Amino acid sequence: MKKTLFLVLASLLLACNDGDLQIEQVDFDTVNVSTCGNLDDATETTFFFKINQDEALLLNLASGLLKNETSTSGALTSTIPSPSDLIYRLFSDNVTQAYFCDVIPPLEPTVMQENTATTGDIAVETKVNSATKDVKTYRHTISITGLSLTNDKNESLTDNTTFEYGTFDTSTANSAKLETPFSNYEAISDFSECLDPLSDDSIRLYKTINDEFISLDIPIDSLSNIPTEESLPRIINLEKSVFKYVVLDTLATTEMACINSTLSEEIESWHFDSTSGVLNIETLENDPDEEGNISYTHTFTLENLVLTLKGDGADVKDVVLNEIENVNMGSYTTFAN
Repeated sequence: MKKTLFLVLASLLLACNDGDLQIEQVDFDTVNVSTCGNLDDATETTFFFKINQDEALLLNLASGLLKNETSTSGALTSTIPSPSDLIYRLFSDNVTQAYFCDVIPPLEPTVMQENTATTGDIAVETKVNSATKDVKTYRHTISITGLSLTNDKNESLTDNTTFEYGTFDTSTANSAKLETPFSNYEAISDFSECLDPLSDDSIRLYKTINDEFISLDIPIDSLSNIPTEESLPRIINLEKSVFKYVVLDTLATTEMACINSTLSEEIESWHFDSTSGVLNIETLENDPDEEGNISYTHTFTLENLVLTLKGDGADVKDVVLNEIENVNMGSYTTFAN
């Protein structure tokens, strides 16, 4: 990629200047992506640039391609020259971030040469790069395929391979740190049950959202088809990781939520396990359906929940989160025999 991009740019520049302009190296691979960083929401950033002394590679990215969620293959794409565009500039002297970000840009250096991309396909791959007790950080990898650059003499060269423009990080509160903790799971009202029981007397219930999941490991008899009395729920102690919240650097699947062993080494994960608090279960008998079947809805509420972000047992220590007083986690439905 580096050599191909160098050849494209160098050939165009030499063509524009009849061989007078000598370029020894055009290398943006080792240069970090920069932005002006003046937006309240970093996912709304659309202008990026890479500076290598007196050269700059500018990218105006179509809006909506940066999201704080793990992307599926081919989901976040754009095209050049519309709605995205890419420009290479050569300056009369070394250029700085101020040239692109100041309200009144400096007069110097001046643009000596500009080459505009006339074709190209942009893809953005997003996944979790890290998670802390407060936030999830997403890394967006921007790549371009089939880049074609055109000079002021309308001479073009095309590179049909794919090169990585660079990466950009954004952050958002993790589910436990939302204004209402785990409110993002409210859209999924019912828990699902893992097919393989944990043991003869307990099961795992779970919900998955994009790159994370929550789960409850509870005794089967806590879901008995007997309505609970008002204000007298069944109570389960949340110690020993009864409730789990797991963030992944890939899309969450049922298999990941239900596995009882360590996840694959290829998957990086961050585990928040309950170490204190109680689970309240209220059971309601529903009216018979058209065929006379009776169902029971078990509603889960977590109280005084304390989660611990688990370390690796060596260099990374456990981190205890602040207590969550009360949060409704949804329900699970069972049916009479």
